[in-house]
Amino acid sequence: MMTTSNTTSVVDRTKRRRTIEASWVAGVLVFVIARFAIAYTTLSKYGLTVWVFGFLDIATAVPYAIGTARLVTSLVDRKPQAAARWGIIACASFLAPYVWVGWAGRHGQFPKLVYVVVALLVVCLGANAFVGIRRKVLQGRRTVAVDLPA
Repeated sequence: MMTTSNTTSVVDRTKRRRTIEASWVAGVLVFVIARFAIAYTTLSKYGLTVWVFGFLDIATAVPYAIGTARLVTSLVDRKPQAAARWGIIACASFLAPYVWVGWAGRHGQFPKLVYVVVALLVVCLGANAFVGIRRKVLQGRRTVAVDLPA
């Protein structure tokens, strides 16, 4: 049976999670817009329709941010099915802009260096996301353990 204090802590935790999630979405959007500004000049040199890339990058930023945030909370709460669902959304959203760049250059208009840089970005940013998610899950589980009543 849930007591008022337990209900309050669950409501507070949910509210805190939504606030963190909203700030994470905003941060990811800022990062994506900055990355687009940098990529614009480089990608346009090779005939890539940069606006399509920018639109795809920005359109997938929100599902990526929400997906990673909810992946973390699902793992913290030990809900593997929800974590798998959010993980798929996060992965697909993360990869979509990079896959499109590869597809857009499929006729050989990009030098190999472009593919090397894109692959390095995927590996480095993907590894960074993995490490960050793992760190947040471990931190979240410690916090939840402290919040639980004895």
